[in-house]
Amino acid sequence: MLLVISIFLYFLYLTFTLPDIKKLENFQPSQATRIYDYKGKLLSEIYLQKRIYVPIEKIPDFVKKAFIATEDKSFYTNIGIDFEAILRALINDIKAGHIVEGGSTISQQLIKNLFLTPKRTINRKIREIILAIKLNMIYPKDKILELYLNEIYLGHGAYGIEAASETYFGKHVWQLNICEAAVLAGLPKAPSKYDPFKNIEEATYRRDVVINNMLKEGYIDEDTAEKCKSEPINLNYDKPEKIYDYSVEAVKKWLVDRYGYEALTKGGYKVYTTIDKDLQMNASEIMKNNIELLQDKFGIRTLTKQEIETLLNQYKKQKKIKRLKEGNIYIGLVSDIKKNKVKILLPNFEGYFNYKKTKYFHKGMPVYVRYKGGNQFEFVPYLEGALVAIDQKTGEIRALVGGYDIKKSQFNRALYAKRQTGSSFKPIVYLDALMNGYTQVSVLKDEPISFWDPDRYEEWIPENFYKKFYGDVSLRYALVHSLNVASVYLYDKLNSEEVINLAYKLGIKTELPNVKSLVLGTADISPLEMATVYATFANYGKKCEPFLIKKIENSKGEVIYENKPNCQQVVPEDIDAVLIDMLEGVIKEGTGKQANVLGLPLAGKTGTTDEYSDGWFIGFSPYITTAVWVGYDIKKKIGWKATGARTALPIWIDFMATAHANIDKVEDFKFPDDTAYYPINEKTFSLSDGICDYKKELFIIGTEPEYDCEGNFRFYIPDKFLTFLNEDIPEFKIKQVENGN
Repeated sequence: MLLVISIFLYFLYLTFTLPDIKKLENFQPSQATRIYDYKGKLLSEIYLQKRIYVPIEKIPDFVKKAFIATEDKSFYTNIGIDFEAILRALINDIKAGHIVEGGSTISQQLIKNLFLTPKRTINRKIREIILAIKLNMIYPKDKILELYLNEIYLGHGAYGIEAASETYFGKHVWQLNICEAAVLAGLPKAPSKYDPFKNIEEATYRRDVVINNMLKEGYIDEDTAEKCKSEPINLNYDKPEKIYDYSVEAVKKWLVDRYGYEALTKGGYKVYTTIDKDLQMNASEIMKNNIELLQDKFGIRTLTKQEIETLLNQYKKQKKIKRLKEGNIYIGLVSDIKKNKVKILLPNFEGYFNYKKTKYFHKGMPVYVRYKGGNQFEFVPYLEGALVAIDQKTGEIRALVGGYDIKKSQFNRALYAKRQTGSSFKPIVYLDALMNGYTQVSVLKDEPISFWDPDRYEEWIPENFYKKFYGDVSLRYALVHSLNVASVYLYDKLNSEEVINLAYKLGIKTELPNVKSLVLGTADISPLEMATVYATFANYGKKCEPFLIKKIENSKGEVIYENKPNCQQVVPEDIDAVLIDMLEGVIKEGTGKQANVLGLPLAGKTGTTDEYSDGWFIGFSPYITTAVWVGYDIKKKIGWKATGARTALPIWIDFMATAHANIDKVEDFKFPDDTAYYPINEKTFSLSDGICDYKKELFIIGTEPEYDCEGNFRFYIPDKFLTFLNEDIPEFKIKQVENGN
């Protein structure tokens, strides 16, 4: 009687302590969030469990039968448990003296995964049986099978049949064949033992067991069984390369801020970004290679006290590292220096790296190093950089590099670093001048000029790069050759508030100081802001807000977020076209002429700050706009004569070459109908008469010079109108002559 009461109380206890099966009605399994580029290529995955949930309707019948034949032959007829299997397992467990066999049905396996621990005890087994029976009383078999096939772990981090299909065969579950399904159905028993990537013989044996089970149950015929068993397992080794870099981290941050970390890691979102995967990977590699070259070229600057303190704090945080991982970046302390070899110490480790210029190192100096294996490292530059590439027609960010390597520093300089921009700010001022009636031949004074600096209580005297003055120069010449003094002279003639407001309209979000030196780029601005400004130039005065995420779908395929281009004309198209022509001149004949090697229609501007602490190049083609910055995280000299043309421009050139590599023909800039090219003599700031030298420069029709270089009034008909008159009006023949029209 006491035994009966005890059993009754035990089962009563279980009744009140067992999990509520009805919770499965709203069950949301943890699913991987997938991030794609704008062409649909997989960039990255974020998950706690790599799972892509698929409804039962999408799972082929033979896939279901492969698992049923192997894991639970009586699935569709049992009540959640198989008494025969339990009895057989019980006998074997008694013989062994401990639990060696479970005899679990699909329902029991599902219950164990969702509600119980994997620990093998009699108490857990009883709970499992009761819950499995309750599960079958509440839910239909197909629902139970759907949950099971999406929950089961199948090795290599893959949870569920869809993730496993992609992992092993590179295809969706509905694209599997019977033989492949048999491989997956053999994995639940021991995913590691039957892993086809590592143990192909064991995996083949297990697959054949599944095939024989399917044949025995009448799910397949003899011919199909023999065909499968005679074939090798064809695995997918060509897996899409996933990336973890500044672009992916920026997307993750945006998602966490909007939806929360748990939703990101479990929600099963599909995130479609604006990034071009191939371009992004190339941009990261280009940045890395060029920064290494620049560090070697200009040498290693003495570390500041702040840099040393920061690096030493990071060094101490590495004490918990038990194993070095190849490719990872660490901070070591220099312990010894020999010819071309530097010995370093890390907490719990030591090693060395080869470097030709050992004069830059001293004992106790903290250094960045990348682990190569075998106690060997390679030096990692202190120097940093950033790159932003934007499709100017939409505002879509195609590439985003926030530093040398995200393994070195997660700080995204492309988005958050605020640095002085140097002369790359000048085009904003020159655009304001064009909007106020200036033309390419408007005369500026490049001669000694000074202003009182109220902050320093002294005279501020701007200087040109080569420490000389050029006298009267044209607006175009001053910008193309980046003359500081002429630019300050121009800024002084303009309404400074108007210039600052124009900068905000173009894409600057940072508060700008109203000082004379603003024209020389003394304000701290992010690379993304500057890229936005130049993208507006490239888009003929139409600013498109930059964005990184186009669309997000939830696990049900419903669109929960969508972003479309947000563009607004902020500068008249014809005035902007004149600025583009001036910025083309920077590359054709000015500070950016190295870029002529690309043979593309390009426009842009260099930027260099005081003491060569920041190097910029920002420019565009009719296809894409790119901003590049190079410098140290703490403001200090990169090196002697480390101008934007020598630091940032090489990175820009390499990237733009890659960006245009697959474009058959890059069309030239197309300017508005109310603009035209005129032959200009730059010495007299007038039209050429055909005898004096000239360059073709763009003007809004009606603003071009009226006199030639000899002082004669000229009625000049631009080439495009000559073509129209000669071809479309046959009776009206006008031909250009050597000395005018």
